[in-house]
Amino acid sequence: MENIMDRVFYEKVGRVGIISLNMVGDNNRCDIHSYPAINEALLRVRDDDDVWAIVMQSAPGKTDFCVGADLSNTENFMEATKKGLGTYLENDMTTPKPIICAVHGWTIGEGFSFMLGCDIVIADPNTKFWMNESQRGLNPVTMQVKLTQKIGYNRAMGFMIPGDPETVAWGEKVGLVNKVITPGEDVRQVAFEYAKRITEICAPIAVHGTKAGAWETVNGHLDEAITKALWAKDLCIDSKDLLEALTAWQEGRPAVFKNE
Repeated sequence: MENIMDRVFYEKVGRVGIISLNMVGDNNRCDIHSYPAINEALLRVRDDDDVWAIVMQSAPGKTDFCVGADLSNTENFMEATKKGLGTYLENDMTTPKPIICAVHGWTIGEGFSFMLGCDIVIADPNTKFWMNESQRGLNPVTMQVKLTQKIGYNRAMGFMIPGDPETVAWGEKVGLVNKVITPGEDVRQVAFEYAKRITEICAPIAVHGTKAGAWETVNGHLDEAITKALWAKDLCIDSKDLLEALTAWQEGRPAVFKNE
């Protein structure tokens, strides 16, 4: 396990890259040093061809996924706010590899933003969501855009204004949460197994194309989404993984993909 800037632990288990947030305090507050650490970890998984799926989680021992910005240092908080510091998850797809987010406890502000930048959300039953920027005098540009894209205008507005916390049941109902684990299960382990299964039964090129097309549909323009989907289709048609999938099906065995 690698310690990145004392804010993120990064490790690779098989073909799964695991980004563990180890920010300020037991409740994982995001300070000015957290953003470059998270971005460095994202670049690692993006550029590593041996990583086919990604998990983002809090580091073991943290009581919450992330309770938002670290307000204990007002000067640093204002500097980060004025400079518009953030992670690559906010504005771009960053990587066509699927990112599974494991959330538990409070998921507030920046933590909520990290989750919105992921593709699949696995949640502990104790998870609570809170986007309280309107109560703090802030305008969370990327969060309000991504949230509205994901759950629709009225639901997003009702959550952002007046900005009251919501339960994991709400998150599942509006479509932010893909799976709520059974009490007693470890949300990190469930998220890892989910990611691991993707790497075992799915062709990476096909997964990348699926995410790229879906992401453009929501975040870009329809014509661009179709262009990317067609590009990915051509890659799949020309890939050895497609031939392997067909051969494996004919032979009645699991396919062994090589991202080729």
